[in-house]
Amino acid sequence: MVYVEDMGTTLDISLKELESFLESDEHSSAHSDDVRNFQVVETSGPTVLLTFERNLDGQWKRASSRITSFPPYCRCIEELEGDFAGSRFVGLHRPDGAKTRVDVFGDIQCKGKSPEETRTLWLNMLGKSHQEDLAHLTRFRDRK
Repeated sequence: MVYVEDMGTTLDISLKELESFLESDEHSSAHSDDVRNFQVVETSGPTVLLTFERNLDGQWKRASSRITSFPPYCRCIEELEGDFAGSRFVGLHRPDGAKTRVDVFGDIQCKGKSPEETRTLWLNMLGKSHQEDLAHLTRFRDRK
């Protein structure tokens, strides 16, 4: 298990707009190169249990996550199945004027990877996810 954080990202979108985007189909399709076949297994209050496939090291593998949302400020994610099973992380969203600050931190583990490999892999995944979100966020905002 390794502690990982990515702090200080600022998005040129309001907190309300970010929450609308995160709940939209536009967000689900933003990461289709790395995750696919999303299926909501169960919803209970603010918590959703998802199954999906994740492309890691060129192989598609089954995974599942429990996501508890406290909109618009926080999402807590627990990886239940797959290479990252046992990992837990939090995404915090805070208003910064007309923009939104996003901080992500948590304890991450990955089967078959050293702590340093896990940290590098996770931060690279976050970076890629951020870039994909930016492209979709722009289209989402422009349609409003």
